[in-house]
Amino acid sequence: MSYELLVEVTRNEMVESRHFGAAVVCDFKGNIVESWGDIEKLVFPRSALKPMQAIHLLESGASEHYELSDAELSLACSSHQGEKIHQDLVESWLTRLGLTEDHLACGAALPEHTDSARQILASGKQGCRIHHNCSGKHSGFLTTALHLALPLDNYHLLEHPLQQLSMDILSDLADSDLKQYPMGIDGCGLPAPTMPLLQLAHATARFAKPVDLSDTRAQAIYRLHKAITNEPLYIAGHGTVVSEVNEVTQGAVLAKTGAEGIVTAALPEQGLGIAVKIADGSARARSVALLAILDHLGVLTDEVKHKLQAHISPTIENSRGLVVGEIRPAASWLQKQRAQSDLFLIR
Repeated sequence: MSYELLVEVTRNEMVESRHFGAAVVCDFKGNIVESWGDIEKLVFPRSALKPMQAIHLLESGASEHYELSDAELSLACSSHQGEKIHQDLVESWLTRLGLTEDHLACGAALPEHTDSARQILASGKQGCRIHHNCSGKHSGFLTTALHLALPLDNYHLLEHPLQQLSMDILSDLADSDLKQYPMGIDGCGLPAPTMPLLQLAHATARFAKPVDLSDTRAQAIYRLHKAITNEPLYIAGHGTVVSEVNEVTQGAVLAKTGAEGIVTAALPEQGLGIAVKIADGSARARSVALLAILDHLGVLTDEVKHKLQAHISPTIENSRGLVVGEIRPAASWLQKQRAQSDLFLIR
């Protein structure tokens, strides 16, 4: 089985481009609810792992010791846009720890938020490590390292005890030893593990409903649910699908994107995890595919769909601001979904 056609891009109601991929819905026990394409293929989950990688903050006692707020915990799970709210919180967090941006292992970058980047350049300044979209995650790792009296130097390297702890947590959630799979290096310098797409969905489902995990790990996860739900803007930013889905569903869906066409969603009430990989790495296709699956599962109310319409069916505009096309779920994929749903209802 290879990739399936998931998303189409139209112009004047004619399909201009197509995005293929794979997707899987899994429950917290590891059962496949539905799947499309090759879900056994190894993928780099990238930043989709960040909420799981933040578990160490709670389990280690670092969060309680340093009295981390909901906003800081949400930021630790984030791929933030570098808006002022993100910049200010990372800076104040590091200051409280007695650290500076030089302690962050991620490189310098301009904010991904266009207006914020323009303001920095207009002021004659350049991007810095705090602006990097992973600076919240790195601040979280530094917080745990300080609390556990681990070396701050090279905390981003795989052999560091902090990264070994992180790998153990991820392996527990995925119910698989991730050290058996190839390892890469992420854009921010941290280890980038691989796993089958199915295992990513299973880990996401266990993050959604951690009833089979230890009490300590489960309580850490529930605390992260609360933080992300209470402070959704800190996990991504204004106008992003992640922050808006998490906000308008009030935590019924906890979405997280990863680079190169990855997106996941944890559904705490159903105990389900969704993982999507767009084969060509497109960011524009992943959210459309995810929201189509959520709608297919009946998770989105009419009110929620109305609020998320800009992400469900994004429009294509030309330089004059005229709508000339749209990004939509592939018609053949939707028809297959409906047939499967009808068959399920008949049974």
